[in-house]
Amino acid sequence: MTDAPVEIEEILVLHHSHLDVGYTHSQPVQWRLQAEYIDQAVEWLERTADLPEDHRPKWTCEATEPVRRWLAGASAERIGRFRGLADQGRIGLSALRWHVSATIDRPGIRRLLAGKRELEEAFGREIPVACQHDVNGVPWPIADELLDAGVDLFVMAINRHLGRPVEPRPGLFAWEAPSGRRLRVFNGSHYTMFDQLLNAWDDSVEQMAKGWDSFHEQLTCTGYRLPFVYLTSTCSPIMWDNAPPNPYLPDLIRRWNEQQRGPRIRYATFDDLRERIGRIPDGEIPVQRGDWTDYWSFGVGSTPIATAVNQRTKALLATGEVLGATPQTLAAAAEHADMFDEHTFSYFDSDPGHPQAQAIEAMKEADAFAGNELAAFAVMDAMEGLAGNPVADKGIAGVLICNPTPYARTVAVDVPEDWFAAPSPATERTYRPSRMSYGNRPWRVPAPGERRRRLGAIDLAPGSWRILDAGDLPAGEFPVRPTHELVRRENSARELNFAAAVDRVAALGRIESPFHVLTYDPSSGRILTLTDRRTGQEVLRPRPGMDLMSFVRERPDPLVDASRRAFYQRDLDREMVDESCWQPWTPIREPAERVLSCEVQEQPGRVVLERSFAAPGTRRLTQRITFDALDPVIAVDIDIDLDGDASPTGIYLALPLAMDEGWNASFDTAGAWVTLDRDQLPGASRGWVTAESTAVMWDRTRTVALLTPDAPLVQFGGFGFGPPPDEIERTGDPLLLSWIANNYWDTNFPQVQSGLLTLRFGLLTLAEPDRHEIAARSSGLRNPVLTWPVTTGGRRPSRGVL
Repeated sequence: MTDAPVEIEEILVLHHSHLDVGYTHSQPVQWRLQAEYIDQAVEWLERTADLPEDHRPKWTCEATEPVRRWLAGASAERIGRFRGLADQGRIGLSALRWHVSATIDRPGIRRLLAGKRELEEAFGREIPVACQHDVNGVPWPIADELLDAGVDLFVMAINRHLGRPVEPRPGLFAWEAPSGRRLRVFNGSHYTMFDQLLNAWDDSVEQMAKGWDSFHEQLTCTGYRLPFVYLTSTCSPIMWDNAPPNPYLPDLIRRWNEQQRGPRIRYATFDDLRERIGRIPDGEIPVQRGDWTDYWSFGVGSTPIATAVNQRTKALLATGEVLGATPQTLAAAAEHADMFDEHTFSYFDSDPGHPQAQAIEAMKEADAFAGNELAAFAVMDAMEGLAGNPVADKGIAGVLICNPTPYARTVAVDVPEDWFAAPSPATERTYRPSRMSYGNRPWRVPAPGERRRRLGAIDLAPGSWRILDAGDLPAGEFPVRPTHELVRRENSARELNFAAAVDRVAALGRIESPFHVLTYDPSSGRILTLTDRRTGQEVLRPRPGMDLMSFVRERPDPLVDASRRAFYQRDLDREMVDESCWQPWTPIREPAERVLSCEVQEQPGRVVLERSFAAPGTRRLTQRITFDALDPVIAVDIDIDLDGDASPTGIYLALPLAMDEGWNASFDTAGAWVTLDRDQLPGASRGWVTAESTAVMWDRTRTVALLTPDAPLVQFGGFGFGPPPDEIERTGDPLLLSWIANNYWDTNFPQVQSGLLTLRFGLLTLAEPDRHEIAARSSGLRNPVLTWPVTTGGRRPSRGVL
């Protein structure tokens, strides 16, 4: 493209209803309204068939799900009328099911495209354009999945509220996918901008002309070089989202075109936009490569318990696929998981006392739990089938052990001691429903005091299973096992490499595994050092209030501004022209107040350091750090009971690292490895990212991978919530932060986080960022080895591949 300004020939207006599943109305009501809008659009378009072409309206269904649901209840006659209008180019379709959160995984992206194929078959036409409205980004692999599905144009229209647009905006670029292929992207203005920028809601050509002059000047100043402008319209300001067709707009467009106050305006569908963009040669379209890292993903921190549950559901779905679980059950579970990943979480007025917000939030979280229960049932049902258990039987004769991952594993597993207790005539009976109860779930975290038997070590090939006879189970004995001791010594702070406040420690606690050495102060519970035995490198750089996955509460300073306007002062007029409303702000960051207890448990093949804390904003906080004889991953399990407070708050778990300046970082998203800054689109989020399961930092001599299957939000280098940076500064001794909860949103997301949040983390240290090793260990944490009772009438000892 040339650098000279281009005369704008026309304005394309896409008329649509922006789909927010639970924002203006509760979810079940909203689905019914969306179906009504399709019927209304069909009738409206038929009534206006004789209008002149320059203001004859068109309607675009921006997502497939409302159309799929409408089809399920529509008569053949109504479907035929819809198809006729689509054939005329007056109804447009888009390829994706709805607008998504960045927590979606690769299978979820593929399911997001399933409706495309259904509608193509129903209406006999291809759908080559996809869109995402409102959300601030999408996982990078969506580009490859769209190309695989026959989509060659992707339209984005982000809402810069609490975010930032990727550049150029508005503009066109070729998005290089992880595979190296290229997808054309029209990075459009926020939806409703025809109404906002051109003052269309005033129903005045004069006001439109003023709006156009201002917008045209803005386009000229930003170097916009396309010969057309593309904008969308809903029914704002009355209804921005989930809106019906606007019957008042055609007459305004007619008057504008007759008076020739600016470029000609015409209605357009996505296909019309694609045709217009298709005239531009590939050589004139700039290429950009990287992840479209989403700003709005931090909203999932407003539902941390349900988010963790939904993340676990995705691992269960993958396990169920490997086990050959019942497809119908897996599909039902996936439906709920996908619905939770849709980008809307609450009512527009998210005041926790508002009854509509309460209803929408309850139904949203119900999807996470319903999906998890169904996925769990599917996996347990498949394990029952693999074990060959009769519905009713007597006694437990063996144990089924299953590795659902594509990696070989040597593991020690725990099984309930109750399986082997001497039965009475009544208790020896076993039934399928009792075996499939919550207490028997093989991936469940054991309750405190629950009696378990440790088995080990067991070798498992990728995707394999074994059935062991109850009398032939490997004892929990390990040639090399973690140890714990208290060492009485006096060392200088310089020698021990921790703060001068503990310059002289009478006794040190020392935990040593085949992979790591950890020292701690038994009197205070503070962790002092963590060393990787294989590299000899120190992992941590403790500082006041922070050692290993330490609690930090963040909130605006009440002496400055304690409201949500402290960091973002929303102004619709400024957002409309892409001006930032972010504010530098003054946060207070509070660590845990004190360690309430510090205990070490020595178990077969492992040592567990358990610490309990008093921490602001919590009723209880317990951390269990486990060193294993066989596994180089340090397991860190967190129980945090949030007390629920509507004032703006963020909660982090901080890992202060011993690392040289110039470090690098990466994270995974929908199966792709993204290097911070290098593999991100310009303007995408850097202050925080959404990791599917892993966040990695490394320098020249060491690598630290935080495995985070339950809590997707991560910040690299330091606390990053605030005005978006262009890149992350690489200062020495950085922080790696798991951002486990927040309520910083003023709309769309819940303001109260309350209840017991249980999270799993893993800490893996390496000499260098070995992607295969990191992926294998991450997969093992997300998809643990499964154990299941085999009854007397079940399969005899055997083994196989799934």
